[in-house]
Amino acid sequence: MELQMRVHVDEEQLRELVRRMTDPIADGRGPASASPPGAAAVELPGTWRRVEERHGVSYTWGDDQVDVYEPFLIYEGAIPSGTARLGIGRCERTRVHGEGRIYYIVCAIGPQGGLRAIAEFLATDDYDEAHDVIAIVKGKEGTGRQFDPGEELPAVYAAWTTVTYRERVDYPGSYKKIGLVCNESDHETMLNHALAQIQLRGLDT
Repeated sequence: MELQMRVHVDEEQLRELVRRMTDPIADGRGPASASPPGAAAVELPGTWRRVEERHGVSYTWGDDQVDVYEPFLIYEGAIPSGTARLGIGRCERTRVHGEGRIYYIVCAIGPQGGLRAIAEFLATDDYDEAHDVIAIVKGKEGTGRQFDPGEELPAVYAAWTTVTYRERVDYPGSYKKIGLVCNESDHETMLNHALAQIQLRGLDT
């Protein structure tokens, strides 16, 4: 008797696995400080200023997935160490069980204009009514590792709404990790989350 078995592979989690395998910082194999940065090490601007709006900006991920952002909004914020420059791009992907969903990607913008994606905010299950989005919180022990429910988050996250990711994006295989929730219009929180991630994880931008 021939035994057949069907295995469901979630595209979003597969892409995360590939990224972790190819990015030493993401999976904790890369250099990290002996003691993870604390809240005192996180510099956030008092305000963010929108300085530019672009259209049709494309970004290619490590798995050759290409996003086209419409629009792509660029912000600047003053922090003690200099000026933070980040962009927020809006796109739609077919990532959750074949269903198209809105994503907001926050990118660091380098001195030469290069982009590095830092945070992904995905439309929640009730997006049509609430217009909320959620991003996984990383930075455990100063790396790209995620936080389990009940684990202590970096102190900077006390100011934001955090929940178990599956509570807002529920499907078989959904993450049982902590995510940050905000409204899609709350660009300040998106930008601050991304900037905190850069500093907590020691990302090279």
